[in-house]
Amino acid sequence: MDFEFSPGLAALAGIIPLTIVYLLKPRPKQFILPTLMFVQRIGQNVLDARRKLSNRIHDPLFFLQLLTLIFIAFALAGPMIDDLAGDSRKVIFIIDSSASMSADGRIEAAQEIAINNLGRKNTIIAAESIPMILAESLDAADAKEVLSGMEARNTGTDIPKTVLAVIGEKESENGKVIVISDFENWDGKAPETYVNIARTKNIELEFKQVGEKTPNYAIIAGHLTDRNDGTYEYTCTVKNFNDKSTKLDVRLESKSELFPTQKVRNSVTLGKYGTQQITFSNIRQGTSTVKILNKDTVPCDNSAYISIPEIAPKRILVLTDQDPAVNRSALLTAVSLMPNTVVDVHYKLLDGLPSDYTMYDTIVVNCKYGPLSSKNARQIADYAKSGKDLVVIGNGCLYNCSEMHGLYPVLPVGIKSSEGEGSHTVEAAGSGKNIFEDVAFEEVYVRRFLGTAPKEDATVLAELKGAGTGTGKAAAPMVSTWNIYNGTTAYVGFSDAADNDPWNNFHTMPTYPVFWAKLLKYMWGVGDISETNVKTGRYQPLEHNSRIVTPTETVSSNFAYYDECGFYSLDQKTIASNLYDPLESNTYTSNRLHLEPEEEEDLKQEISTQSPYKPRKYLIYALLLLLVIENIIMFRRRII
Repeated sequence: MDFEFSPGLAALAGIIPLTIVYLLKPRPKQFILPTLMFVQRIGQNVLDARRKLSNRIHDPLFFLQLLTLIFIAFALAGPMIDDLAGDSRKVIFIIDSSASMSADGRIEAAQEIAINNLGRKNTIIAAESIPMILAESLDAADAKEVLSGMEARNTGTDIPKTVLAVIGEKESENGKVIVISDFENWDGKAPETYVNIARTKNIELEFKQVGEKTPNYAIIAGHLTDRNDGTYEYTCTVKNFNDKSTKLDVRLESKSELFPTQKVRNSVTLGKYGTQQITFSNIRQGTSTVKILNKDTVPCDNSAYISIPEIAPKRILVLTDQDPAVNRSALLTAVSLMPNTVVDVHYKLLDGLPSDYTMYDTIVVNCKYGPLSSKNARQIADYAKSGKDLVVIGNGCLYNCSEMHGLYPVLPVGIKSSEGEGSHTVEAAGSGKNIFEDVAFEEVYVRRFLGTAPKEDATVLAELKGAGTGTGKAAAPMVSTWNIYNGTTAYVGFSDAADNDPWNNFHTMPTYPVFWAKLLKYMWGVGDISETNVKTGRYQPLEHNSRIVTPTETVSSNFAYYDECGFYSLDQKTIASNLYDPLESNTYTSNRLHLEPEEEEDLKQEISTQSPYKPRKYLIYALLLLLVIENIIMFRRRII
């Protein structure tokens, strides 16, 4: 037995003098004698009054005092007794509810294990990409009901991080934590490490593995490429999680409000544990689904969902003084390549604006020599203020001709000068690094440009850097946008005039049409495909409560949590959510953590608390009882 203060047992030494006192205690006898006989015997029996060693002790006070000494000694020492933690107190269940748990009844096996280990108070945590608390401190009956309703989701999981979060909570101390998982996806240290951490906090940590290995096929990756002709190319990677070769049938089906339904079928043969890429071309705007038709154990990874934002037909008006008989404008060529757009050109600037110019969605002003009239410039500025989109090209006419200055109030930059020294390079800036990711700015050189400075709240998407000029001038915006009156105005500093002295070579680059497609989509608010195609497990805070249509239900929330594979509808956008997780799709493994029986027993060592307070309390009660009994006996003997 352990003691809190072992030296307290030294009080037991008091038993020795107590015993000696009672063994040597004189025992006077009462006799009725004549006085003369008493006097005569005093001298003869002097030694009779001395103490004699007795063989036995019959006085009950001795035994009471003996017990008192023993109890005092043990109360001082403080014996430690075990106070088991576990089922009789509180149990915290961490149950893996990731995609792999949907295979072969694994989630059902986890539910059964949890139900068989319920305690008085039960907390249930679903370990998805983020921990989800399903119930807290429920009794066994209510906890059983919650467990019965659990389902596997279509996300990955992070069991180690969830375990660390739980055992780090103060409320988990002196309790039991049971982790139930197939352990397909374990990104952390060995489980013994977490057991040792839990033991230091007096927490019993137990691991239970479910699931047997079973074959599975999956789409483990997917990538969309913009072909810049209104279509996309989709490349996906399929994998065979099986030790036998198989032939997979794969189908692509596209749906759109603008185009007819498109269906394409393909087949691929994979060897054991084989991997192969499949490419589908000419995917149009709208939603598409790529599906493995073979049935297996994890349904969610058999489908890949694609969402390409649909661009409603747009009308663009280009105002230019460039003679089409002399050269074909590169800008006109680039804009005309955009799908679902109607491009009209107005060359006769001296005749004023077309009568229907306000009916266009976007106006592009590209004047090199012949400016707009002052009246037309003010009309275009008013057009931008009405909420429409305006793009102004930075030619010399914009700076040199006072008539064009009527556009200045709506431009995102202030125009300061006309520069023509040396050669300069261009680079994307800010969010332009994502928008113009496919534009080869590093191949562009600029000889002449307008010196500009961004206005307040303007967004610079590309800027100019001096190279070898020695002037030390700061970077000038070459592409900048500005939101004004619910519309967007843009300044583009790349002149496309192809004369004997071109300002730059950008209009000769293969990525020039890509630049215009990206810029106009950005101005029209058409999201990039990276925003409409996400992986499951993503958590997205929203600025306000929004109506979210998930693949299975409609909810109102201020955050979007993509925990299912399929299409979500949010803020007039259709978002495709895919698993794309080879770790979750790999169900053809077993003993992921090597929890052999003997090792498993080591991981299930019970944790107990040892406390001196309960035995000490009962010893004090016994001492009080002995004291009362002793006083009663002494009172009856008339000692007190």
